[in-house]
Amino acid sequence: MAALAVVLSGCDSKPGYPATLEYPSRTDRLVLRVPTVQPAGLGEPGKLDAELAALDSLGGQTADPGMALAGHRRAIDLFLIEAFGPPASPIVKADRAESLGLTPDRLAEGSRLFRRHCLQCHGLTGDGRGPTGQWIYPHPRDFRRGAFKFVSTGDGGKPRRTDLARTVREGLKGTGMPAFGLLPESDRDLLVNYVMFLSLRGQTEFFALRSVLVDDETQPEELAKERFPLILTEWLKADALPSPAAAAASDDAAVKRGYELFTAKSTTDCMTCHEDFGRKATYRFDVWGTVVRPAELTAGEFKGSDRPEELFHRIRGGIQPVGMPAHPSLTDAQVWDLVWFVRALPFPRELPDDVRAKVYP
Repeated sequence: MAALAVVLSGCDSKPGYPATLEYPSRTDRLVLRVPTVQPAGLGEPGKLDAELAALDSLGGQTADPGMALAGHRRAIDLFLIEAFGPPASPIVKADRAESLGLTPDRLAEGSRLFRRHCLQCHGLTGDGRGPTGQWIYPHPRDFRRGAFKFVSTGDGGKPRRTDLARTVREGLKGTGMPAFGLLPESDRDLLVNYVMFLSLRGQTEFFALRSVLVDDETQPEELAKERFPLILTEWLKADALPSPAAAAASDDAAVKRGYELFTAKSTTDCMTCHEDFGRKATYRFDVWGTVVRPAELTAGEFKGSDRPEELFHRIRGGIQPVGMPAHPSLTDAQVWDLVWFVRALPFPRELPDDVRAKVYP
């Protein structure tokens, strides 16, 4: 009977964490500045730590949390425990947290769901270093930097709840991030809450450690206490922003205008990164210190969805973590022209004859 009880306990669809378990202190390097040189190629699975350690020699800047004084490290850890709790009973000890759904009951349930569905890649703290995470490329998202690629806020900053919900529901094409569309919407919503929580906690820890390692701060817990509600406010502002403009109509004239905008150096400079419309690889470092490749647009594969409204967000707000700039000076009509051109690029027959001759000579 005892053996049967153990087996059955392992079948719990939402297993919880031991009450005594704490989030571990961060030990991997903080990426403070990425090199401006072009990487030779993509990274390799299983070599993330070595690649981050090499950034300094390439002109970047990293900091080793192991260099923090024990007293400073302990002060940061104590603040994080007080403000965010342990994995079994996470909290966000701040005013207005409930406005984002970051309540103890929702976070506790989200934590259990995250353990079952996400921990193996994203890790206990959301660091992207779960048991299988280091062997996946592109690397699973490290939420602790507070940066997200596929957002609809227009400024490339924090995502809306709907942005995270879309990623959980649909996954990211070309990566190890699967779609969880078969999970109940209520479960996906709880996972979104927990991702927000891990990002908020991790970014607070990041700033506190940086203050010690770079700025010689002697009371990092005080800085963390000040920074924590400011990061929360960023999440609140993102979720309150209005929706973008409705789509304009697509036709040959719109595709032609989009082509002219795409190739105009003084206006968008898209060809600098998407050289030969993305067919020529131009690698670069992202904010996490890993190597990325701008999209090969003639292939028609977009990690964050190829829906017109999603492409509109990518062009309007950019993708800040990978260095894709925002285009605030373009009108909505111009952004939509670019969308229709990018959408037509993979399909020569959808391009006007003169444009097709230039794209596919």
